[in-house]
Amino acid sequence: MKPTFIGIGAQKCASSWLYDILADHPEVALSEKKELDFFSYHYENGYSWYESQFPNKASAKAVGEISPSYFNEASVPERVQLYSPGLRILLSLRDPVERALSQHRHMIRVGAVSGPDFGFETALADNPSYFDQGRYATHLSRWLACFPKDQVLVVLMDDIRKSPEGTARRVYEFLNIDPDHRSAALYEKSNPSYVVRYRRMDEAIRLVRKSTRQLGLGHIWKALGDSGLRRLYRGINRKSSEATIPPVPAEAIKKLKETFREEIKALEQLLGRDLESWHQS
Repeated sequence: MKPTFIGIGAQKCASSWLYDILADHPEVALSEKKELDFFSYHYENGYSWYESQFPNKASAKAVGEISPSYFNEASVPERVQLYSPGLRILLSLRDPVERALSQHRHMIRVGAVSGPDFGFETALADNPSYFDQGRYATHLSRWLACFPKDQVLVVLMDDIRKSPEGTARRVYEFLNIDPDHRSAALYEKSNPSYVVRYRRMDEAIRLVRKSTRQLGLGHIWKALGDSGLRRLYRGINRKSSEATIPPVPAEAIKKLKETFREEIKALEQLLGRDLESWHQS
C-alpha cells in the first residue's frame, strides 16, 4: 500500500506516543515496524520494498509510518516530495534542551555511551548530534520548502502533556480519520528512559522478541509478557537512568539554552507561536 502520511520525528520528541495513538485507530494502517527509515537509510531498497511494509487493511483511510531519522537529514524532504507531493507530514517537537537530555539517556540505554563517565557535558562535547537535532527551525524550513504548511502538522510535547485527548483529536482531524477515537495509549508513557544492567541479556530478549514476531508468533510473546514475565525481567535488568547519570549543572543548562535561543526564535516565527517557556532556564 502507498502511504498517505509520514511522521518525521524529531528524535526523542514523543514520536512513539504518536505511533501508539495511531496504532489502535481502526482507520489507520501503520507499518508493523515503527521506524522504517526508508527515505534516510534504506532509500536504495526502492519504492516497491517500501510500500510492501504496510498492511493491506480494508478499513484504513490513513496509511503511514513514523521515522524520526527523517527530520534532520538534509536529503529527505526532496526525496519524500519526489515520491508523493501530497503526503501529510506529522512532526513532534519539545524543548530542545529537554530533547538533548533525553537523547543522552537513550544513548546510555543502547550502549553508545558506555562510561565510566556518563556525564551529559562530556557526551555533549563528544556528540554534535545532541545540538544538531535541536536545530528545529533550520530543519523545518527545508520541509516547508517542499511541502505547504497545510500539509504539515507540528505537535509539541507541551500540548501532549497539557491535553493528550485534545492533541490526539488534532492528529486524527489532520489525517481525516474519526476524531472521536479514544486510544488506549493516550496516557501511557511511551518509550520510557532506563539503563540496562546486563546488555547481553537485553540483546537476547530483543532477538527472541524479533524472532517470534517474524514467525507470526507475536501473540505468544504478548501472552508471556502479560503473564508477569515482562515485569520480572524489567525488575532484574532495568534501572532508572537518573541513578546512572550525574546531575547536570545549572550553568550547563543555561549555556545550552542560550545556544538554542536564535533557533527557538526562528521556530516561533515559523509556527506563529510563543515558545517563551523554552527560553527559560
